[in-house]
Amino acid sequence: MKSKKFTMQDFLCLFIILNPIFDIVSFTFRNHFETTVSISTFIRPILPIAVGIYIFIKEDKREKLRLALIGILYILYAIAHLMMTKSFITGCSYGGVISEAQYICNFTFIIIDLIVYLYAFKVRKNDSADTKKQKTEGIEKLKKAITIMVAIYISSIFIAILTKTSSHTYIETKTGYKGWIESGNSLSAILTMSLFVVLGEVKSKNIKWRIFSIITAICTGIYLTTTIGTRVGLFGTFIALALFIFLEVIFSKNKRVLICGTIIFVIGILAVTLVGSKTIQRRKQMNNAKYTIIDESTGEVGNMTGDMLKIKNRILEGTLEDGYMSEAQKQSVLDLYDYAKRRDLAGNNTRRQQLMYNLYLVKNQGSFLGIIFGNGFKTNFREMVMENELASFVLNFGILGFLLYVGPFIFILLYGFIKSIKDVKNLNQDYIMYGCALALSLVLSYLSGYVFFASSSMLVIVAIAMLILSKVGE
Repeated sequence: MKSKKFTMQDFLCLFIILNPIFDIVSFTFRNHFETTVSISTFIRPILPIAVGIYIFIKEDKREKLRLALIGILYILYAIAHLMMTKSFITGCSYGGVISEAQYICNFTFIIIDLIVYLYAFKVRKNDSADTKKQKTEGIEKLKKAITIMVAIYISSIFIAILTKTSSHTYIETKTGYKGWIESGNSLSAILTMSLFVVLGEVKSKNIKWRIFSIITAICTGIYLTTTIGTRVGLFGTFIALALFIFLEVIFSKNKRVLICGTIIFVIGILAVTLVGSKTIQRRKQMNNAKYTIIDESTGEVGNMTGDMLKIKNRILEGTLEDGYMSEAQKQSVLDLYDYAKRRDLAGNNTRRQQLMYNLYLVKNQGSFLGIIFGNGFKTNFREMVMENELASFVLNFGILGFLLYVGPFIFILLYGFIKSIKDVKNLNQDYIMYGCALALSLVLSYLSGYVFFASSSMLVIVAIAMLILSKVGE
């Protein structure tokens, strides 16, 4: 019997399955060897680049020219952005040109991933029959790869908790558990988005795979709602489950799913309410913590972070050392203080403070080139480095940066939506689930962060984008 050859699609699916392994390796090197450089630091970009080079060599001259022009565009933007970043660096900057270049490289690797997966999984008109079949089968493997990836994440987290080696989601308050993964917010985004895919796999005709998918979905839901401690996990799980039940009833008229799903949904809410959730515990801690931030100049509860209040006072007193902040930065701190006082903003509401400070900064800098190419992600004081990724792309990486790095995913989402409207007869629940997962990634990028700035979660987003494009034809 002829053995099946290992295809490009198999390789890229394996890359997704290894996602949690790469994260665990990175966590181990960072926490036990005290270095940010690990084996996965090199493997993650090298593998897709190698596949990308293979695709480039294999394509015809027209496609090579197109890919080359895309590469040149991103290189020119990177040069312009780094030049602008250098001009905005001051004494308070949390990072320099080198750290900025690392972010640009990470974002570019994401686009390389997108292009590689696009060429590997998206069926094109000039593909041969065998290639089309290979890509179609690859999409099914992609869904299985995401499910297996989630199972590995969950298994490793439960093992870490049972062996008491798990790290806390929020280290300062020792709230929530995230296993051997560095970022709890990134982990919750990965698992929540993947849940939209895993739930579709519970309908598999293969009994063994269906059971595996059901167990994976249940364990993931329990972990996200009770243990990780993030709002993304808690609310995202209920949204995914509610949407899945609703779509099954609408499209499949499956009363059994409605009854079982509703029971699970109610049990989940009761469990969170009666047994408790680390997310609710975290919210209470955050609410209490805002009263501990005191403005030394007034003796009252502050409306900015403690360090920002100190900087504000030094600006007003004229004791801030020369070169520590630009005039635009100083004015932005004062503008933020006035805004926070008017709105009675909580001192630990850092995301709102970061957003408003950076909006004021772009206004006060008055740089047209800064608006186009960005003023630098880490050119500000550390507490004002934005966690709101969508806003950061626009304000810190510029309009062009937003279009180059976020634009392709927004385009895929809109393209999929328009195609589904035109071909509404072939619309199914899986397609809607994938679209909602991609839309959720953009929402999470705005509300919580650690989505587009994390290579692990971005790989999942790329995979989901491929699932959407697989439904819209050639």
